[in-house]
Amino acid sequence: MKNVITISGQHGSGRKELGEMIASRLGIPFYGDNLAAMIADEGGVDLAAVEAMDQVEPDTEEESVLHVAQNRTSLTKSIYKAQETVIRRLAQEGPCVIVERCSETILPDAVNIFVYADLEYRIGRIMKVHPELSRYSLKAHVLSVDKRRQAYCDACTPGKWGKMETYDICLNSGLVGLEGCLGVALEYIKGVK
Repeated sequence: MKNVITISGQHGSGRKELGEMIASRLGIPFYGDNLAAMIADEGGVDLAAVEAMDQVEPDTEEESVLHVAQNRTSLTKSIYKAQETVIRRLAQEGPCVIVERCSETILPDAVNIFVYADLEYRIGRIMKVHPELSRYSLKAHVLSVDKRRQAYCDACTPGKWGKMETYDICLNSGLVGLEGCLGVALEYIKGVK
């Protein structure tokens, strides 16, 4: 799967933008936000549920009613199964870039990239797009999204989200920017046999 690239990363690190840049430079399809609709169709579930799923902890011990936990577990499994099917199908169709949705553990033989940066850099990036938000509220939001994404991926897959052993390369966008990350990623992809 030399030309299938997955990109995961911390919220606000630029992972989606980097994925778009890599896909554009290589002339291959990019799958990011458009994955949710494909997964919803495949699983016969509501699009809103799919869009929220990788941002929500699957189950916690604080569930007060057993059937609520069972229904949520069932929905999580159903969505994850559809997600696996869609991501594997896209990879079999040919070279592409897939962002998030546990793609790094679904496709362990792909080139798996993780993008990270320090918290202040990530907050600054988000504030450029959403200047109306306060730094304080963004800090809590960024940390919360990362925690929920990690909980979802760790619950659904054998890999560990954000742990270097799960990825081929980890790129610090806060140090070299997205253009720097792009250069390193393209060199790495070119060298993969």
